[in-house]
Amino acid sequence: MKKLFESRYAVYVLVGFGLLIRIIALARVGGQSLYYENTAYDRMALQLLAGAKFAPYWPPGVPYYLMLFHRVFGGGLLVARASILLVYVLFSFALYALVRELWSTRAAILAVLAFVLYPSYIRWAFNPSTEFPAAACLVSIVWLTVVTIRRRSIGFAIAIGLLLGAMALVRGSSLGLVLLVPLFVFFRTRKLSLAFVPLLVATFPISAWLWKAHDMTGRFVMINDSNAENFFQSNNQYTPLYNTCIGGPVTWNPPPQFKKLEQEIECQPQPQQQKTYRKLALTHILARPDLFMLRTFNRFRAFFCFPIHKGEPLAHSGPAWLGIGITAVELCFYWPIMALAIVVCCSRGRLSWEIVLILSTALVYAIPCFLTCSQPRYNFPVVPLFAAIAFGFNRRIVPRRKQLMCALLASFFYIQTEWIVIVARS
Repeated sequence: MKKLFESRYAVYVLVGFGLLIRIIALARVGGQSLYYENTAYDRMALQLLAGAKFAPYWPPGVPYYLMLFHRVFGGGLLVARASILLVYVLFSFALYALVRELWSTRAAILAVLAFVLYPSYIRWAFNPSTEFPAAACLVSIVWLTVVTIRRRSIGFAIAIGLLLGAMALVRGSSLGLVLLVPLFVFFRTRKLSLAFVPLLVATFPISAWLWKAHDMTGRFVMINDSNAENFFQSNNQYTPLYNTCIGGPVTWNPPPQFKKLEQEIECQPQPQQQKTYRKLALTHILARPDLFMLRTFNRFRAFFCFPIHKGEPLAHSGPAWLGIGITAVELCFYWPIMALAIVVCCSRGRLSWEIVLILSTALVYAIPCFLTCSQPRYNFPVVPLFAAIAFGFNRRIVPRRKQLMCALLASFFYIQTEWIVIVARS
């Protein structure tokens, strides 16, 4: 058994086994829509394939990826679902490479095994949305950044740039990473050329899309249009103080006044809508900065809660106990990963630059969620980053910051307990 976990070939067996599990689940789902699933990305892919002109409400990264598969295999939601299985495979090998680079082959194998069985990472492995592509990009970016810094490789720096550009097109709110990673490379290597390469390369796919979006709409579009609306929905006088995300597992019903205001804005021309959304949100924030700070703190807490399952994909509309059971299994993965990540970070006299890179990447990715809308499943792309830290745990580590560690663990599990109470009451 020890040799199995130290073998480089074990990762192929594990990824193959994980792929088989997901293919079986996909066969059960087929082309049906699932709970929380956003099939608008697939519709946008078909619009791009048809050469239609439209206002891009959603970011284009995933639609362009799906478009390639529709061009080869035809239309249909099943084709879109199956295409994400390839992203799962790439994600698994990137996670293996990152953890092996940081710790050991044994730790890397255990990390891959965890995400082979992790319920959320089975459920979303055939969802034609941004969850898995974003996770794969984040893990790959961190791994390539570590390798670039250690080996001073221009080739890896070019790859970072391509992934940064792809990540910005998958989630427009992640543009901050395009600046963070090159800056981090520069401060670690003191080589301006090595840091400039990923920044330059990343601008090519982003600029190409900005030109395309302008050609379709006749106006400047910052990746996509939904960000301004999300900003408004999460920062107005009718927004709840804790559950600020309309589409969350604990939904809030907007009052008639809010619905009327949205209808009035939707009657405006598209460019004016974006200005109105931003103006109303900023006006409310400036008028009540105390409520904005409270909502931001609550969005931070909501981000680190655990997702609620509905029994899918085992059942399209399963009994309540099935969803509860899957959620309970989810906690057997999520809680240990986050707790061990905290222990590892607090067990060292000084955090290594690799861990600082991981934490910085997760933070920059998550900040837009803290400012707009946040819910538990939005942490999907960053949990593997915390896992990359957690699997560096070993029993010989002696905590040096015991008080900080206890405070962080207590805060984390308070958030989890509070979330259980909120869900139970709803």
